[in-house]
Amino acid sequence: MKSALESGTPSADRSAFRRTLGEFATGVTVITTTVDGASYGLTSNSFSSVSLDPPLVLWSIRRESQSFAAFEACEYFAVNVLADDQIGLSQLFAKSAPNKFQDVAHAKGRGEAPLLHGVAASFECRRTCAYEGGDHLILVGEVETFSRYDRAPLIFSKGRYAVTANHPDVAALAVAAPPPAPQGESEVLSNLMIRAYSLIASEVERARIKAGLGLTLMQARLLRACAANPGSTLEALLPELLLDFNSSQNVLGTLVSLGLVTADAQNRVSLTLAGEVRVKEIIAHARQCEEMLFRNVPAEELATMNSTLSRIICANEATRRASTG
Repeated sequence: MKSALESGTPSADRSAFRRTLGEFATGVTVITTTVDGASYGLTSNSFSSVSLDPPLVLWSIRRESQSFAAFEACEYFAVNVLADDQIGLSQLFAKSAPNKFQDVAHAKGRGEAPLLHGVAASFECRRTCAYEGGDHLILVGEVETFSRYDRAPLIFSKGRYAVTANHPDVAALAVAAPPPAPQGESEVLSNLMIRAYSLIASEVERARIKAGLGLTLMQARLLRACAANPGSTLEALLPELLLDFNSSQNVLGTLVSLGLVTADAQNRVSLTLAGEVRVKEIIAHARQCEEMLFRNVPAEELATMNSTLSRIICANEATRRASTG
């Protein structure tokens, strides 16, 4: 068995303990309630099923949360399981801010708890009991009504958002022509790009682990972003990571602990010598994977795809620099 990347006691290294908890992949939910006419909502990945008979679920809330008093007193709450295109909602409800529901499409469920539109599933619950849980309060609810939709769920693992994909040991990456896209989906290029990226990233990450490079997809991406943008702050690198700041900090903390990057007092991130070596290994490995993954795609189509994506990146980077400069 390989040596652990990190180990110890939770009291000695809370950051490492939190990163280790992040190895357990979860869904992403927004828990909502209405108390005294005011609606409250927060992002949570502590949601879990407890029992089918009776139909019980649970989740936990930090005692320091601004919404704590409302959820402690609520009679009903709703669990909104986010779909894979709702990262924005996850980030919105993860922040402490007024009027979160102002521009969010939703309806009122039992107890007037908000039900968000476009989710993968929802559960309308009557709160039955609460238990002490250290710095959290564990809330248990009996599900009175549920709804499931034809949407892929949003996943959270290793401090980053992810999407579901078939495991390569269960279903090989298809090389035949894909089935016809659902009505309207073929018109949305970004959806096709996300689906293609998810399949490719899953295969590359599996191969990366098999090759012993020892890095997750997001760790490898942050290393490559540091190499391409030397001296940048973590905030400046966020657009390339597709993560919120807190999740990116978790990824950065792991890379610092591995001795691959450093961060100075101004939060400027730089590669170490070991990090520079690792980036070269990552790029070389990615090229090998691409040769295998794209072996059935004509060279001229690959060249067109490379040119098109490069133009999109350059155009958007220019627009971003102009808007921030």
